[in-house]
Amino acid sequence: MDSGSDNIELIILAVIAAFIIFQLRKVLGSRTGYDGSDEEDNGTFERRQEKEDNVVPIRRDQAHAEDIESQNKAPSLGVKEDSPFYGVLSQIQNIDRSFTVDTFLDGAEYAYGMVLEAFWTGNKKDLRNMLNKDVFGQFEKVIDDMQADKHHFENKLMDVERIDLEDVSLTGSMAEITVKYTSHMVLCTKDEENRIMSGDVTGPVRVTDIWTFCRDVKSSDPNWTLVATRNG
Repeated sequence: MDSGSDNIELIILAVIAAFIIFQLRKVLGSRTGYDGSDEEDNGTFERRQEKEDNVVPIRRDQAHAEDIESQNKAPSLGVKEDSPFYGVLSQIQNIDRSFTVDTFLDGAEYAYGMVLEAFWTGNKKDLRNMLNKDVFGQFEKVIDDMQADKHHFENKLMDVERIDLEDVSLTGSMAEITVKYTSHMVLCTKDEENRIMSGDVTGPVRVTDIWTFCRDVKSSDPNWTLVATRNG
């Protein structure tokens, strides 16, 4: 065979080889499935994995620390620093981190309605759970006198216009908070024949009550007890 034929054959072989290499690169370049690279570069993979493992816990620890800090941080007290009660209220919150004035006043409003409803209907069982011994005795006497006279209340709390802090004290872990309620009620007392003995069922009147609540703020029991009542 002459040199010209040899050159042509070499060119053809080179083209075929180049095509085969090109096809191999196409297949090898798209890693589909297991290709042994994890075993060949095991040391690099382990180092990379170790590095990633070292990073993830740090991020987790940071997030955990932020959560703890957020949990330990007391919520807003809910009263301005120039309030005469700010100092004592802050001391209460230092003992009970969940305490806020807003939360307390919400509970005080709820208790106001609950206590009045129990008193007006003569429900001594519920009253006993919300009042201390002295206040319960006062309420119980009125209930007993009403029943002896065969009278009953037809009262209704229409709304609580506002609740204001009147006084705050802390002795050890025993906190006392006095609030003034301004509300509107329908007040009426009737006899056994439903004749009106006092009051009026046709319209509400404005009422002011001053109540004092007490609680051991170190206790896990979140409930406050009514320990004193008087008219405003």
